[in-house]
Amino acid sequence: MAIYTHKNISALTKHIPNNSGIFVIIDKHLSSYFSLFHGLPLIKLTATEQNKSLETVAAITNRLLKLGADRDCFIIGVGGGITTDIAGFVASIYKRGVRFGFVPTTLLAQADAALGGKNGVNFDNYKNIIGNINQPMWVYETPVFFPSLPPRVFREGIAEVLKTFLIFDAAYYKKAVKFFSTYNPKQQSDKSVNAFNDILAKCGFYKSTVVSKDEFERGERRKLNFGHTFAHAIEKYYNSLDAKVMTKALEQKNYKPIKPSFMHGEAVSVGIVMAAMISKAAGHCTQNFIDMLQQDFQSVGLPVDCKVELNKLLKFIRYDKKVSGHRIHFIMPYEPGHVEDELISLNDLYKLAKEAEKKIDE
Repeated sequence: MAIYTHKNISALTKHIPNNSGIFVIIDKHLSSYFSLFHGLPLIKLTATEQNKSLETVAAITNRLLKLGADRDCFIIGVGGGITTDIAGFVASIYKRGVRFGFVPTTLLAQADAALGGKNGVNFDNYKNIIGNINQPMWVYETPVFFPSLPPRVFREGIAEVLKTFLIFDAAYYKKAVKFFSTYNPKQQSDKSVNAFNDILAKCGFYKSTVVSKDEFERGERRKLNFGHTFAHAIEKYYNSLDAKVMTKALEQKNYKPIKPSFMHGEAVSVGIVMAAMISKAAGHCTQNFIDMLQQDFQSVGLPVDCKVELNKLLKFIRYDKKVSGHRIHFIMPYEPGHVEDELISLNDLYKLAKEAEKKIDE
């Protein structure tokens, strides 16, 4: 997988194969960028967690068939992480697999979701429970899309950047915190774009390096799940609440789109803090480390608490993809740049969660 980082979108055409049919799977919200793909068939989707489903995959597959896409075609996924996950999954299974590339348009996708080859969809509110690992030919990254993003959508991607550096590079973690605490995507300069691309390139380097060594997540790659055990539980918990609110609104014929209680990156931010609390209860990290995380995350606009007791989230964790038997691969942070993959029993995790909450209440 090649990662191309550019200041603008103009160089994209150099990376699109010119000897096969090209099909673009693109988020409907990116209508202002449709013209970039003039002359190419656009398959537009509404990129929501609810639409990240097998039904959407079936609809896109049907559209590809009607457009005459053959086994030599090339699919480009353009959008955030939901879009690239769906596009990669469709490309991986369509006619037993065709070539594909990504143009991620959110920071979350550029820092994480579009890198590493994980493709898939949700099922019954469980995130990415159906999917595969298949690498795109390339990922084309540029900050040109960021000025048009809602601030909340941009900020959630910061969590994945900080997560990567908390795992691999303490110095770049501090550099990224300092940069994002003042960076305004709507007021970009050559200096800020260069600094941003430097941070993003370093982030991509660490992720692609670990993926190349452990593509199918049998060892080192598990560390990239840092913060995600509780993050996915938070998303599951709040997705259920959000769904009830939406159902009630529909019943009252008073429907209007609701904003999700927690976006993925926001849940990862909280999940990282929770993981640190578990680590402290296990005797691995200090309260100073937790305080630092909370202060740094808040300085870049990320949440550090979900207002839900740890134990209420634990019932969702038993369905986590990292669970093996009655044990789970839990990523324990020790300090910036140092985390460990520890296989612990779910019972021990529950005990540590109780101990962590006990310390909070004292």
